[in-house]
Amino acid sequence: MTPALFQYEEVERALSGRKPGHGDRAVVCCLHLEMSERSVEMSQKILLVDDDQILRSMLESILHADGYAVDGAHDLDTAFKLMAENEYEIMLLDKNMPGLNGNSEGGMDLLKHVRSLSLSTEVIMMTGDPTVETAIEAMKLGAFDYITKPFPLKDLRLKIRRLSQYRKFVNPEYTLGFYRRLQTKMLGVLDFASKVSDRGLDKALLALNDEIDKLFEFFKESEKIILAEREALSRIASLAEHLKVCLDKEDEIYDLAEEITRLSNRRV
Repeated sequence: MTPALFQYEEVERALSGRKPGHGDRAVVCCLHLEMSERSVEMSQKILLVDDDQILRSMLESILHADGYAVDGAHDLDTAFKLMAENEYEIMLLDKNMPGLNGNSEGGMDLLKHVRSLSLSTEVIMMTGDPTVETAIEAMKLGAFDYITKPFPLKDLRLKIRRLSQYRKFVNPEYTLGFYRRLQTKMLGVLDFASKVSDRGLDKALLALNDEIDKLFEFFKESEKIILAEREALSRIASLAEHLKVCLDKEDEIYDLAEEITRLSNRRV
């Protein structure tokens, strides 16, 4: 769908790569793009797949300005080629675009391809079909998250940052998998209730995501304790090794130092 709302000078500035001043805004598809906000996750590489050239160019420019490395693809063939040549942490994928065998859900085809190859790329699905059924379908196929068009850019940034933070956990595969399972279950509850309006879905999902984030904040605090313990044990093992150098192997303390080293390294 072609964007209906433009502020020409601001769109031109965003597409040209110029940095806007405080309060500048570019509006595409009713997206309120707050250009003053900057992502703290600067190292993520993103593949943006959308057949809407204007929206794709705008998002590429905005995300580049946020510090991400972004490649754009207008169709599946281009996306397949880029994926064969590069590794991406995140894929922003339009659900409704020309697909394989003439279908109109190319985003689903590409999502299946990503998951079939067991790639580490995590997918955030974008769609103009804001229904619980669509969200559940995308999540069951392995999407990390889901956002409906048109969307405020702050919501997309929040989802990207959430994904980036979850990748930093000690066991990111478990964390991401847990998030997907939990979100799918919550969507299932909404689907069962079948009383959620189209636009009410977005608000409900944001509220659910806030609750999920609180749970993961608890996990993150627990991991800080584990990491502190790991650092302390590494230090103990190092000191025990230094102590062994100063001791005779026949000394009883030498055996004790060796046991401390062994147990500390095993716990680390």
